[in-house]
Amino acid sequence: MTSHYGTLLLREFTMIVQRFAAGLCSALFVSTLSVAALAGAGPPPVQPDHSHAPGPNVAIGPIPVGGNVSVVMGLDGFAGGNVGVSSGPDGLLIVDDLLPGFQHKLEDVLSTMKTCAECSDVKYLINTHWHFDHTGNNEHFGGAPVVIAHETVRPLLASPQELKLFAMHFPAKTRAGLPDVTFAGKASVYFNGEEIELTHFPKSHTSGDISAYFTESKVLHLGDLYFNGMFPVVDLDHGGSIQGMIASIEAVVKRYDADTKVIPGHGPVATMKEVRAYLDMLKATTLAVQKAKTAGLSLEDVQNKGLDDRWKDWSWSFVPTKTWIMFIYNSL
Repeated sequence: MTSHYGTLLLREFTMIVQRFAAGLCSALFVSTLSVAALAGAGPPPVQPDHSHAPGPNVAIGPIPVGGNVSVVMGLDGFAGGNVGVSSGPDGLLIVDDLLPGFQHKLEDVLSTMKTCAECSDVKYLINTHWHFDHTGNNEHFGGAPVVIAHETVRPLLASPQELKLFAMHFPAKTRAGLPDVTFAGKASVYFNGEEIELTHFPKSHTSGDISAYFTESKVLHLGDLYFNGMFPVVDLDHGGSIQGMIASIEAVVKRYDADTKVIPGHGPVATMKEVRAYLDMLKATTLAVQKAKTAGLSLEDVQNKGLDDRWKDWSWSFVPTKTWIMFIYNSL
């Protein structure tokens, strides 16, 4: 990542990232004991400190998930989307790479996750989609590992982009930050003794969302197809839709075993039971908005009416209930 790119992002996005972080902190930092129980390991090395403000001083650290796979996330604030890491004799494979500005911290954490002195550095970098909080350090890591993404992601990263709702503008990435390998429907990477299945889920969070399933570790990274315990962002300007989101999560629930551990794009590591609860929320809230829209209510009318109280805890600062209703209404 060039210093110009980092400066641009810090200037334009500080306020919106602070909003994002404020909403994520309560959901992201699950208790140390519950994370440890899910991972089958002891507590993570750093106790989350909620008092820190979001920004470049946020600490990041790894939490074991299952088999060869861990997750790296912000421990005292928001650092970007959750990073999946496969570590073993073949070296390191990572899924997503945090917000711009965290490249050296991520590099330092990854250096501690090697399983042997002769094991290689990052060999593969998988982008679950194009958003800046998941591809923020592509240009830093992209010179060495093979970068893999859905075929729609490369042209998006290769040209300037805008998230109109949040008034965010993104310059095109340099060649080092672009995917080297793209695919349409499915692909596989064989690494650290297991197949990693990559699957495209169309028209969901964006047009180019993919999951990464670590078949022996039984860990599924869903990127921003899944926000654990929160209303998700649906990027309507880049091919996202609530209908696609529902169809994708329905497919996930049918396809993967109940004991699969799930890394969301945002929020703590989850079980399939929690993914099913997320699907219930998606379907119920969409049905409520659909009925209101069919009855002739305007978007403002539906927002003023709100949703059933059982969904109030899914609202957060970056996607409050009114914004979630807007995503649904404009998808229908």
